[in-house]
Amino acid sequence: MSSRRHEWISKRAYAIWEEQGRPHGRDNEHWRQAVAERDALERTQASVDGREVLVKFRPKSQRPGMPRQDWGNPSTKVG
Repeated sequence: MSSRRHEWISKRAYAIWEEQGRPHGRDNEHWRQAVAERDALERTQASVDGREVLVKFRPKSQRPGMPRQDWGNPSTKVG
């Protein structure tokens, strides 16, 4: 592995670790994700900052569920 590639992967793995709240014991997972992102960058015509690839690999945030009510039902009577 070239030193430039290794440095990029190392920095990206560190950034992933920080983004996920600095959890203990998940360094291999973060490293593998960084390698996968780098591989995807090398296979594509991605921009220099790799925004296209990072969006693909970024975990989806958990949104709180909306209360199940008839919010959009116009037949619901108010008050």
